[in-house]
Amino acid sequence: MTEERYDDLAGLRERAKAEVSKVVVGQDRTVELLLVAALAHGHVLLEGPPGSAKTLLGRAVAHMFGAQFKRIQFTPDTTPAELIGSNVIKAGEQVFLPGAVFTNVLLADEINRTPPRTQAALFEPMQERQVTVDGKVHKLPDPFLVIATQNPYEHSGVFELPESQLDRFLFKINLDYADPEYEFAMLNLPHNGIAPDMLGEVRPLLGVVGLDKARQELMDTEVSDAIGRYIVALGRRTRDMPGVELGVSSRAMIHLMSAAKANARLNGRRVVTIEDVREMAPYVLRHRMILSEGASADEVLKRAMDAVPAAVPTSVA
Repeated sequence: MTEERYDDLAGLRERAKAEVSKVVVGQDRTVELLLVAALAHGHVLLEGPPGSAKTLLGRAVAHMFGAQFKRIQFTPDTTPAELIGSNVIKAGEQVFLPGAVFTNVLLADEINRTPPRTQAALFEPMQERQVTVDGKVHKLPDPFLVIATQNPYEHSGVFELPESQLDRFLFKINLDYADPEYEFAMLNLPHNGIAPDMLGEVRPLLGVVGLDKARQELMDTEVSDAIGRYIVALGRRTRDMPGVELGVSSRAMIHLMSAAKANARLNGRRVVTIEDVREMAPYVLRHRMILSEGASADEVLKRAMDAVPAAVPTSVA
């Protein structure tokens, strides 16, 4: 495992895109967002059609991080024990067998194809970075990042994630098929883009220690009161927008600030701007609202941002 310190987070962003593009082309923006999530201690939900490279992208990013990686393919038969682990009797003694969550990066493939009971088993790991089995707490490795995928076009045998679990994801990223030029470039990737040893071409950049030190850089990032008030005003505005039955939570505002800080640092700045907030808002907030039938989350957020001035009054209504 590579453990290299990166104080130059803007440089890290460019290196990360270059490494991942060796196996997945046309997804630079998604790579940037996954970096933001990792720095902000957040989890990511990737949604896109089959063949949009969700799984390969998750594997490539994990390899780029230089961290331990596991993948679990969710099915209707996946059990909570496969995720969090279980106690077994071995040689007359009770032994804990760790589940898939005992890793640094967990790729939770097709998370909406497993029943609610198994989905709920991810609550504690995602929120607390630990699991409790038979009353005993087991801490997860640090860092711990979940990259979950789901196919929005599947309807049979699908269990939609409840709002309480969606709220645990820092980002929801909508993937689509690549542009024609990128799809043409895929034809020239080594091994036609499908061989399992492709990931060996991705150079690990960070490692666990490097990621931890990169995260520490965020502690020195300046967020003014004006930025904080803008975040609160924007979040509160979603609660009374037409087409919204339930707006974003206070947790969403905290997550938005964390993402804005990471975005600022990855762009070479130590000060968060309004643009950092507006840039991150769709990814942080789109999955945290309950909408009326026919309403569009992205359209609601656009109207909310248009309605909240960049210069927020000293008291937020």
